[in-house]
Order: sequence, then C-alpha cells, then structure tokens
Amino acid sequence: MSTAQQRTGGYDLLIKTVSGIVAKISGNVLEEKQALMVQTRVKKRMLELGLQEPEQYISFLEKNMEKESGILVSLLTTHHTFFFREFNHFEYVKANLAQIVADVKARGENTINIWSAACSRGQEVYSLSMFLDFYLPKVDPSMKYHIFGSDIDPESVKVGTNGVYHRREIKSVPMNYLADHWARGKGDISEYVKAKKTLTNNVSFKPLNLLDFKSQMVGKKFDIIFCRNVFIYFRPEQIEKIMKDFLNHMHDTSFFFSGISESLGGLKLEISNVGPSIYKHKIVEPIAPAVTTTSKAAPTPVVKAPVSKMPEMPSVLKVLCVDDSSSILTLLKKIFSSDQSFEVVGVAKNGIEANEMVEKLKPDIMTLDIHMPEMDGVTYLQRHYKKGHPPVVMISSASRDDSDAAMKALRSGASDFIEKPALNNILERGEEIKTKLKVAFMDRMFETSHVSSVDKEFEHKIVIENADTKFRAIYSSISDQKKVEFFFSELHDSQPPTVMFFEGQDNILAAFKDELGRKLKYKVELLDDMPSSFEKDTVYLADFKKLYDPICSENKTKRSSFLVFGKASKHAGEKMLEWDNAHLIVEDINVKCELSEVATDVVPITSFAYMSSDYLSKK
Repeated sequence: MSTAQQRTGGYDLLIKTVSGIVAKISGNVLEEKQALMVQTRVKKRMLELGLQEPEQYISFLEKNMEKESGILVSLLTTHHTFFFREFNHFEYVKANLAQIVADVKARGENTINIWSAACSRGQEVYSLSMFLDFYLPKVDPSMKYHIFGSDIDPESVKVGTNGVYHRREIKSVPMNYLADHWARGKGDISEYVKAKKTLTNNVSFKPLNLLDFKSQMVGKKFDIIFCRNVFIYFRPEQIEKIMKDFLNHMHDTSFFFSGISESLGGLKLEISNVGPSIYKHKIVEPIAPAVTTTSKAAPTPVVKAPVSKMPEMPSVLKVLCVDDSSSILTLLKKIFSSDQSFEVVGVAKNGIEANEMVEKLKPDIMTLDIHMPEMDGVTYLQRHYKKGHPPVVMISSASRDDSDAAMKALRSGASDFIEKPALNNILERGEEIKTKLKVAFMDRMFETSHVSSVDKEFEHKIVIENADTKFRAIYSSISDQKKVEFFFSELHDSQPPTVMFFEGQDNILAAFKDELGRKLKYKVELLDDMPSSFEKDTVYLADFKKLYDPICSENKTKRSSFLVFGKASKHAGEKMLEWDNAHLIVEDINVKCELSEVATDVVPITSFAYMSSDYLSKK
C-alpha cells in the first residue's frame, strides 16, 4: 500500500459524506477517481478550522450544514454553480448590448428584462447584475435592467434572495465587476459577503418548475433568457416542451442562451442559432410586395443603435506568462492552448526576463507571479508598469487579502488577482483565469480602481501572533543551503521555533550550524538531545533518525507548518505523515514524489516563506 493510500484510509466515510452533499446540491457526482482530490481539499478546509480527525469534521458539518455545504460546493465543484460561468456568453451580451438597448427603446420601454432560469443559488443572477451595472451606463445611462432568477429548489432560491456567499466564491469575480457591490459580514459570518442594494434592487427570485411554469409567468416577456447546463437532466421531448414555453416569453429580438454543451439543433423548434449555444426566434423573411407604378411602399423605419459601442476583443489574445515554476508555466500553456482565442507568445521566470519579453514580443496581456528570484512581481510593477504597458493579471500563491503582496500589486497597476491553485487543480481553474484575462484586456481603457471595497475590508498584514505556541519543521539537506538562506531572509517579525531535519549528515551539522549562524538573522542551535523546551525566533538543526520521533510527538498538536526542500526519502516521507495535522508544503521540482500527492501545497521555494507564514498567522 502506498503512502498516499495509507493516509487516505481514515477518510473513506468523510469522502462519501462530503461527495453526497455536493451531489445533492449541485448535481456534480464526484467519482471514485476523484477521491484523493476530495480528501486533499477537505483536509485543507479542516486545517483552516483547526480540526484534525475526519470524525471531527463530520460532526462540525452536521452542526453547520447550511453554511458549510456552500463552502464544500465551492471547494469541490468548478463546473457547476459559480460566478461568470461560460464567460463567452457574457462577451456576446456585451458585444450586442447597444442593439439590445435600441430594441428595448423601439418598444417604447426603458428596462432590459432578463430571466435566469435554473439559477441554482443565484450566482448567475448576480453575475449578470454586476456585468450590466458596469457596462450598461457606458452604452446608455438612462437604460435600466431587471433580472429574474428561478429554480426548482426553494432552498437554493432562498440563498439567492439572501445574496450571501463565502468570500472564496467572490474571489472568482473579475475585480472591475466587484466594484462597491459587496459588504463583508461581521462576527460568525466574517468570512462571508452580502450583496448590497446596488445589486439586490435590480433582481428578484422565485421557485419555478421548468416543466410547468406557464401559469405563473402569464404576460411576461424577456429580452434575454439564460437557461444553461440544466437540459442535460431532461429528455428530448421535455426540452422541446420547455423551449416552446420559453419562446412564448421572448420578443422577436430576444436572445436565448443554453449551456455550451447543450445543442438544441435536433429539436423541432422555430429557432435560429446565432452564436455558441445562443438562439433567437427563426426569422421568416416577408414576401416582397409587387411593384406598381402608382404607389410606393412606405420605407420601414430603422431604429439605430446608440453610438456608444463596446470595444471589440482581438480574435487571438497574445499572452506572456511570468512565473518561476516550470510546472505552473506548463499548465498555463495547456490552459491557453485549449482555447483558440489565446496564444502564449512567451514565458519568463522573473521580472528581469519579463521586462525584456514585453519589449520584444509586444503581448496583449501578461500573467505575473509575485514570489520570484532576482525580481519579484511587485518590484516589476513598481519599476516597469506605466501607461501603454499591457494589462497584468497576477497569478500567485499569495493570499489576495495580503496587504504586503496582493494589494500592493494591485495598487501598483495589476488589473486583477488570482490565488494560484494547487498543481492538482489548476486546470480546473482555467475558466476563471481566462475570464479574468479577457476582462482585464476588454476594460483596459476604462479608468477604474482595481481594488474593490470588499477587498479593502478583507485586507490585512500577515503577522504570526503567539509564535511560541506554534511550530515549524523543515526537511532539508546541506546542499539546500542557498534555498534555506533565501527562505529565512523572506521571514519577518517574530517566528515560531523551527527545527531543520537532516538525514545522514549529522557528522557535518556542527560546521553547517556555524555557517548558518553567520548568515541568518535568527539564533541557530544544534540539537544532540531532546531539549526541555523550544524557543521562538530560534532555528534548531537535528538529525532526522535520532530526533524526529520525540520532536514530532511533543509538537504535532500545535499549529504546525512542515516544509520539504527537494525530494524526501521514502522512509522520511512516511514518517513526516505522522505529523498529520501539519500544513505540508512540498517543493515543486518536477520530480515524482509521493508527498506531492497528499501535500497541502506544491510550490517553488520562493513561495515557501509566504505560504508557511500565512498558515501560521491563522488562529
């Protein structure tokens, strides 16, 4: 049995319980092959809550089902209920917004009416509301909008009506659209946000069954209907019936959007396909009247669209990717290569290379990491970002709330920020990455603040309080000296006791201790025996074989960060997993390692100091 299998053994019931909740809420069935992914993400959530055993989390889940189930859906589903899903539909609305406004005005009205059918927990409704609030005033400030959301599940409708979501969900929204629309909760709901009246005044919700809604929607017409990713649950004859009912609630000029994977082409419907899963009433051309010499037909009045049209996207967006992780660069290239509207024209591993690439390649947009050698992302922006520079979207392991990293990057010119996902799920975050790049490019000419009001409410400085009650362990070798020196140079303020474990190198640890003592700003001690206590702001060097077991036994119950430089031996890796409540960070070195499968995070060593400190700063 592998190390990963041993570690997942106690999580079988938890995985089954969590998967069942997610399937019930979202319809997303998590299969057996995804069990390790479920375990890894739930384990990270348990660490956030300070829970160590699966049974503890199940008990917590039972007591906090309503709030926690939403967090689980956010953690474990990326292709179901989330904000700005299938963004190309929003792009289509934006491109046609001027004409939609003209069509509404031609009817003598001043409100664009939209129906979000099967709206689940309301993310699509609020996405549309944020989107229109940003672009509609730029086309016609006098035009209003209203969005009606419906779903068969009354509980989902309640969530939408309440407009409260976990902070994690909101982070996927492009920052321009967040604006000042969300407020942070207080007390027990301080990790949640609530939609303000600027959004809620323009939306409404109601439970509806798509197979039987005619009696509740008499006389209502909509300019846009979104009914996406729900037809997969219906039979063809049911879809045909639902669509005919929808068509009765559409004007001749209205648009209907289904899910990208849901084609309506094979059904007996009077519709025309005008875009990817976008439909209108079939246009029947009138027969031209016979021309006579005695009379002329009056010309049909033409309603012109407003002058203010949205700028268009290029057919291909040229991207420069900047990151010191070759794994992340490879995955980013994979994300963009799967979409013909993107082309990676170059990659760079630090800010110095990035500056040269911008001058040489003239990219349309750039992704930028923060923690990199030679020149980090914030320093790059402060030195090189100016008018005419391509928009920059940060993709970093730093928390978006960190005032010394993320917020500084945004205030230095970056358009948006994406918290870098773990290597095992970055591909699933591809849609968010592509959406934010498109929005940053589309809106480059609009002078807007890229730091939303809710981001300011969450902004904080990372400080490890009560450092003497926490613990840090490092697995390393003498050959990692430069990496170790860099790691400690990135730490600030008071730090918890730190033990560095070495395998088979105890005969030279004394010399290494003297070398490190001259280089580090923290006190360095060599351990021959188990000490009576460990002091904060002190680095201890220890032989793994001799002292790992007693040190682990005494300190594993503390909030602990465990970092692995390089590749651990099989024996050491198995022993490390006994420190089972630690936040395990493994170096991304493109070498197969069992620890990488179960690590909380796999990142370059340039991110070690930040990620360890961020975790230890939490209570």
